Amino acid sequence: MNDQDKTKKELIQELIALRQSVSELKTANSSCILNEQELNMIIEDRTAALKESNDRLVQEIVKHQQAETALKAAQEQLQTVLAAVPGTVSWVSSDLHYIEVNQQLAEMFGMPREEFAGKNIGFLGASSEFNDFLQEFFESSNLETSREITSIVHGQPRNYLVVAEKYNKNQAAFVVGIDITERKQAENDLINAKEQLQTVLAAVPGTVSWISSDLCYIEVNQKLADIFSMPRKEFMGKNIGFLGISSEFNKFVDKFFASSESEITGEIVSQIHGEPRNYLIVAEKYNQNQAAFVVGIDITERKQAEQNLLAAKEKLETVLEAVPGMVSWINSDLTYIEVNQQLADIFKRSRTDFVGKDIGFIDKSSEFNTLIKEFFASSQQEITSEIISNYQNQTKNHLIVARKYDRNQAAFVVGIDITERRQAESDLGATKEQLGAVLEAVPGIVSWISSDLHYLGVNKHLAQTYNLPKEAFIGQNIGFLKASEEFSEFMRQFFASHARDDCREVSAYANGVARNYLIVSQKYAEGKAAFAVGIDITERKDAEAALKQAEEKYRTIFENAVEGIFQATPDGYFISVNPALARIYGYESPEEMITNLTSLQHRLYGNQESRYQLMQILREHDVVVNFQSQVYRRDSSLIWTSENARAVRDRDGNLIRYEGTVEDITARKQAQEALQRANQQLETKVEERTAALKESNRLLMMEVTERQRVETALRKSEAELRVLFEAMTDVITVFDAKGRYVKILSTNSEVLYSPINELIGKSVYEVLPPQQANLFMINIQRVLNTHETVNLEYSLLVNPQNGNIQKPNSLWGISCKVPNYKSSDLPPYPYSPLPNPNEIWFTANISPLPDNCVIWVARNITERKRVLDALQRAEEKYRSIFENTAEGIFQTSPEGYFISANPALAKMYGCSSEAELKNQMTDIAQQLYVNPNRRSEFIAALDKDGSISSFESEAYRVDGTIIWISENARVVRNFEGEILYYEGTIQDITKRKHVESALRLEQEKSDRLLLNILPAKIAEKLKQNQHPIAKRFENVTILFADIVDFTGFSARISPNQLVDLLNRIFSAFDQLTEQHDLEKIKTIGDSYMVVGGLPAARDDHAEAIAEMAIDMQQAITKFLNDLGKPFQIRIGVNTGTVVAGVIGTKKFIYDLWGDTVNVASRMEASGIPGKIQVTEATYQVLKDKYLLEPRGNISVRGRGEMITYWLQGRRENSEKNLIFSHKNHLLEGRVD
Repeated sequence: MNDQDKTKKELIQELIALRQSVSELKTANSSCILNEQELNMIIEDRTAALKESNDRLVQEIVKHQQAETALKAAQEQLQTVLAAVPGTVSWVSSDLHYIEVNQQLAEMFGMPREEFAGKNIGFLGASSEFNDFLQEFFESSNLETSREITSIVHGQPRNYLVVAEKYNKNQAAFVVGIDITERKQAENDLINAKEQLQTVLAAVPGTVSWISSDLCYIEVNQKLADIFSMPRKEFMGKNIGFLGISSEFNKFVDKFFASSESEITGEIVSQIHGEPRNYLIVAEKYNQNQAAFVVGIDITERKQAEQNLLAAKEKLETVLEAVPGMVSWINSDLTYIEVNQQLADIFKRSRTDFVGKDIGFIDKSSEFNTLIKEFFASSQQEITSEIISNYQNQTKNHLIVARKYDRNQAAFVVGIDITERRQAESDLGATKEQLGAVLEAVPGIVSWISSDLHYLGVNKHLAQTYNLPKEAFIGQNIGFLKASEEFSEFMRQFFASHARDDCREVSAYANGVARNYLIVSQKYAEGKAAFAVGIDITERKDAEAALKQAEEKYRTIFENAVEGIFQATPDGYFISVNPALARIYGYESPEEMITNLTSLQHRLYGNQESRYQLMQILREHDVVVNFQSQVYRRDSSLIWTSENARAVRDRDGNLIRYEGTVEDITARKQAQEALQRANQQLETKVEERTAALKESNRLLMMEVTERQRVETALRKSEAELRVLFEAMTDVITVFDAKGRYVKILSTNSEVLYSPINELIGKSVYEVLPPQQANLFMINIQRVLNTHETVNLEYSLLVNPQNGNIQKPNSLWGISCKVPNYKSSDLPPYPYSPLPNPNEIWFTANISPLPDNCVIWVARNITERKRVLDALQRAEEKYRSIFENTAEGIFQTSPEGYFISANPALAKMYGCSSEAELKNQMTDIAQQLYVNPNRRSEFIAALDKDGSISSFESEAYRVDGTIIWISENARVVRNFEGEILYYEGTIQDITKRKHVESALRLEQEKSDRLLLNILPAKIAEKLKQNQHPIAKRFENVTILFADIVDFTGFSARISPNQLVDLLNRIFSAFDQLTEQHDLEKIKTIGDSYMVVGGLPAARDDHAEAIAEMAIDMQQAITKFLNDLGKPFQIRIGVNTGTVVAGVIGTKKFIYDLWGDTVNVASRMEASGIPGKIQVTEATYQVLKDKYLLEPRGNISVRGRGEMITYWLQGRRENSEKNLIFSHKNHLLEGRVD
C-alpha cells in the first residue's frame, strides 16, 4: 500500500510502531534518543497547528453555509413578491420566446408553467397586439415601455396594461400584464350613462330640477342654472326659495309634498332678472315620495300672445301697411283675396283690382305662381323661398314667406324685396371666401366672440372638431358645448379687462377627449368683440408630462438602486453618482463624493494598472462587463468592486462620457479567498503530515545521518506555514499572562503592526489607553483561568486630537489604514444606527496556549456591521409602510381568525388597534361578513385559483355599521402544500358603492323621463346611440281626432281653464290608448293623433283603432262646453304604409311620415262632427266585424275623388272576437 493511501488511523498505528522501534534503539545510541525526543516535539507542534487550522476552516465553512441560507431566503422572498403581483408575469427573450412565466399566467390558460418555456409568445394565439408590442419593443432602443392591449382569454376579449423592461444586455425582457377590463368597461358605461342623461335633459323644453321633501334642491339641469348665471352645483342642498324669485313655486311644491298625489301640474309666476315670467310646472314624486322631479315650461310668450291677440287683430291693418314689402291673401284655388297698398302700387293698380283675380293675371309664367301652387298642393303649413321676377325690364329678388290658415284653404303671403341685400351678400361672399382661405391656413381653431360671450362665427376646423356645422355656433353662448369652463372664464376675464390682447393655456373636451389649447385673443370693434385663435398643444403637454414622469421614475430607480450607478468624464471626473455608489466608496452623499473624489486614476484604484486596463477595454469595445478591481474607500481601506460600464458617444462617434454600475464584491471575494486558502491549507497540511511521517520513517529506518534532510523538510514546512499566515487577513497576537506582547504574526491584514520589534515585550498598558488595556487584560485572564476559547465582539475608537491621532497611524499600537476624521466634519449620531466613523468593530477568538499564554485572533467587521445596520433600517422602513399604508393589510388563519392586521385595517373595522381587532373578531365568517356565506365563497375562490382580486362584500364594523370592502388575497402554503394562512389587502369602497347607487338612480330617472317622450323600443335604440332612428311599417292604421268648434270655445274662457279642460280630455284619450295597446304620437292644438301596429307589429291594428274611435266618441260626451253642451269630435282613419322614427338632434319626438298620414288627416278634416270617417283601405279590413255605411265619393285635397265610409259600430259578437284576438297577441308576444 502506498503511504499516501493510508488512513489517519493506520498512520498513527505506524507511528506507535516507530516509537517502539525508537525505544529499542535507545540503548544502541544515545544520540538517537535525543533525535527522537526532538522529533516528537516537532510532531506535537505540527499537530497543534493543524488542529488550529482545521478550526478556522470549519468557521469559514459555517459562514459559507450561512451565506447559502441567506441566498435561499432571498429567492423565496422573490417568489413571494412575484406571487403577490396582481397580474401576469413573464420573462421573454429577444427572439420572442418565453423564458419563464408566473403561476397566474399559467393558470389563466390552464397550463403548467413549464409548458411555456422555449415557446414563441404567439403559440396561444391570444393576442397579436401583445406579439407586435414586444417585437417593436425589442427593435427599439427603449429600456422600458408600456401599452394597453386586447387579448382573447377563454374566448372573451380582455383589456390589459402591459409593462415591459429589458435586462441581460437587452437580450431579454421582464413583462407584467395587469387586467384592466373592468376598469375600461366601467369608464365606458359611466361615459354612456352621462351622455344619455345629458341628451335627455337637453331635450327637455324647459327647466328641470330634483327636489327633496324638505324643499331643498338635489340637482338642476344646465338650463335652470344658466337662467340665473350660476353653476349647477351651487343649487345642491339649498332651499328652493333661496333665490327669492317665486313664493308661488315654493307653495306649489310644499303643497304637493303635503298631498297624497304622485304627480301634479300648475301655473306659477316667477321673477326672472326683475321681470315676471309665467311657467307651467309639472311635478312627479319618486323615491317613496321623498323627492320629486319637477319640469318648468316657460309659457310667458304664450300667455302674452293670448293677452295681445285681440290688440294684435286691431293693429293688423296698420302693421301690414308698414310691412316693408308686398302682402297678399290667396285662396287655395290660387285667386287673390286681398293685397296691401304696396303690392298694388308696384303694379300701378288699385287694391280692388286684385280681389278674385287669378294670381297669374299679371304674369302667368312667373316663379311666384309656381311656388304658391306647389305650396297648396303640399302638406306644409308654411314656406320660405326666394324667387326672381322681371317687371318693366328690371330683375328683382324677393323673399317670399307664406303661411296657410283657415284649415289650409287660404294662405297669407309676404314678399320682401331683397335685391340690394343679395348684391351685398354676393360681395360679402367673395370677401368671405378670401377670409375662409386665410382661416383654413391657420393651424388651429378660430372664433369670433361678442363681449356678451356669444359666438359671432367660427372656422371650419373648430366646427369639424365638434362634428357640427359652422352655423350651429352662431348666436350660441361660448359655453353651450360644455367643453371648457376654463375657456369661458378666460374670455369673460379678457372682456372685463382693459387689455387689447391676451393669451392663456386652457383644457377642453373634444369628442369626449381632453385636449390642451393655447388661446390667443385680440379685441376689435372698440372692444365689443374679439378674435380668438386656439392652437392644439395636447401632444406637447403630454410629452412634457411623460418626460416628467419618466424623469421621476428613473430618478427613483437611480436614487434607490442597490448597485452604484455613475456617469464620468473621459478625463476621470464623476459627473453624477447615486447614493448607493457614495456608500460603497464611504461617502455620506453623492455631492460629497463628487466634490472630494476628483481623480479616479490616482485616488480611486488601488492599482493604477486597473484603471488603464478598464479604459483600454472601453476604448476597444465601448463596453465592459464584470471588471473586478480593488479600490480605495474614503477611509483608505481597500475593497473589491465589479464594474459594468459603457462608452456613450454622439452621432459623430465622439466620446461624451462613460456610464455604468458598480457592485461591492468584497465579501464575495473574501469568501472565495478564504475558501481557497482553506483548501490550500488543508491540502498543504495533509501533504506536510504525510511527508513528515515518511521522512520520520526513513530517518528511523536509515541512519542518523538522514537528520539533516528532516531539518530541511521542517524548514520548508515552516516557510510554507508562514506563507499561509501571511495570506490571512486576521490580526494574530500572542500575549502572556501579564498582557505582554510575546509574538506578532504579520499577515496580509488591513491592520499591520508597525514597528513589530518595538512592541515585543511591552505590556498592553504601555501600548493602549487604560480603558482599552483593561478590556484586553480582562479577557486574557478569563481565558487563562477557564482554559476555554472566548469569542468576543468589541469596538475601539480612534482618539483624534486636533484632527490627528496621538500616535501617527496608531490604534492601540496597531498600524491602521483608517483616515483621520475631524470632529467638526462628523455628522450628528444621536439617533443614527450607523457606526461612528471613528469607531472600528472587531470580532476576536482568544484561545489558551502552553506556557501560560493566549493567542488573540481579531478580524475587522466594521463593514459587516454597516451592512447589518442597513438591513435593520430596511426592515424598519417596510414596517413603517405596513403600519402607515392607507389600505388594510391582513393575515388570517384557515379557521377564520386574524393572525395579523395593520392599523389601517383595524381603523377600517372601527378598532383602535390590532389587538382590539383580534379580540373583537374571532370568527370572521359570522362576525365580519353581512352574508355569512361570503367567507366560504372567498375560501373556495382561493382554493380554486390560489389568489383572488376585487372580491367585493358588505361587512360589519365593530359598532354594527355596514361598509363595502374589496379584497385582494392569496393562499400561502408550506412545502407540503398545506395551507398556512391567507394574506392580502382590503379597501373600503363604501363611497364608490354609494356613487354607483346614485348613478343607477339617475339612470332610472332618465329612463322614466325618456319613456314619457318615446316608445320603449325607440328609447332603447336612442340610448344605444342608433341615430337617426327610422323604420318602414307596411300595415298600420292611423287615427286623427279634432274637437269641433274648439277655437271659438277657447276665445270665451281663460287660458288656464282651456289648458285644464284639454288636459282632462286628452288624459281620457291617453287611458283609452293604453287600454287598447296603441301608440300615441302627438297632440297639435286640439287635435289628437294615435296609431296601431307600431312600433310592435300586430294583426288587429285596424280593429284596435276602430275600438279606440268608438270609445273616444263615447268619452267626449262626458265633457261639456261653457254653454252646457257636450263637445263633439271629428275622427278620420286610414290604413297603409308609413315610416316612423326619430330624426334630428334636439327635442326628440317620435313621428310618422308618408301619404297614409296625410290621407288620415284629410279624413278628419273632411269629416262631420260626431262621425268616424274611414278610407277604402280601412273598410276592407273592418267590413266583416264592424258596421260601416258608405258615404260615397268626396273630393280630397291633393288626392282628388275618394270613396269613404262612416264607421257606425260593432257587429254582433265582434267585440268578443276583438278582445280574444288582442289577448292572443299579448300572450304570443308578437313583435316586429
